[in-house]
Amino acid sequence: PDPFETVEVLVNTWPTSRWLGEQLATANGISSLVRSPFPGSRLRQLVRPVLDLPDHEEDPWRATSLVWTVLELMPALLEQPVAQPLRAWLQQRDGEASGLSRDRWQLARAIAGAFDDWALYRPESLRSWSPGQGSRAASAETDWQPWLARQLAASLHRQPFGLQVQSAVERLRSGAVDPKVLPKVIRLFGISALAPVQVELIQVLSGCTDVQVYLLTPCRDLWQ
Repeated sequence: PDPFETVEVLVNTWPTSRWLGEQLATANGISSLVRSPFPGSRLRQLVRPVLDLPDHEEDPWRATSLVWTVLELMPALLEQPVAQPLRAWLQQRDGEASGLSRDRWQLARAIAGAFDDWALYRPESLRSWSPGQGSRAASAETDWQPWLARQLAASLHRQPFGLQVQSAVERLRSGAVDPKVLPKVIRLFGISALAPVQVELIQVLSGCTDVQVYLLTPCRDLWQ
């Protein structure tokens, strides 16, 4: 590439990026202007121009942000009849305490983490819980989750990442996206696992831009 061009190589771990930089420096004498973002953050960035979303807006469905919305909805959630398991859990720990407590924070953080995972790995569940979609069958212990999902959707005014990918895939397949908004090359190095929606997005992007996948192997004999 041009000496002033920044090259991106997606990796799964920070040590991998350090090792790769050292190998490039050993082979080429220098390793400069090489960025190594993680797939989760970089693919979220790639979806935004496809859907005409703001570039630097934080995803409200990420657990670190979502926990505050869950805390705001917690009083109304605990009043729901289906939230009895949550009320019982809190009563065993903070009794009749109200407001923000350590136990309520831990509960809200665990819920936010679960919804963050669903937004990536189980977007179909969040879609089925959205208003107008009905609610899939759930056990008594999880009946509060569809209620909370609907409240979160109404409060955040933004689709979770998994549903954004589905919309982006449709736009990319229909040819409605200007190729100029996409990077010329997407490089993935030594990535052993991706969420299904991430794999689907990369597959569709490969029809619009050059996708290069580098696989790690302990020895060349495995390819014989």
